[in-house]
Amino acid sequence: MIIFIGGGGTDAGGIVWDGHRFKRVPGWNPEALLEVTSALKVIGAAAHLKTPGLAEAAAKSVSEFVTKEIGAHAKEGNVVVFG
Repeated sequence: MIIFIGGGGTDAGGIVWDGHRFKRVPGWNPEALLEVTSALKVIGAAAHLKTPGLAEAAAKSVSEFVTKEIGAHAKEGNVVVFG
């Protein structure tokens, strides 16, 4: 499965073929998707910080949140594309 994450969100689900059967995929809460998108922007901005340790500290908790949220929708072997 390929998941595209952009600047907006949708509560619309979809249907994917898992190799054996069609399977319904629930939608993603639009507010949660916007929060993940914002968190990814924070990680990107943190990469530009020059103060030693500041970028790592800023990105650590945010990346834990992003990993948890994406993990709720993507499974091993999926591709997630951020736009």
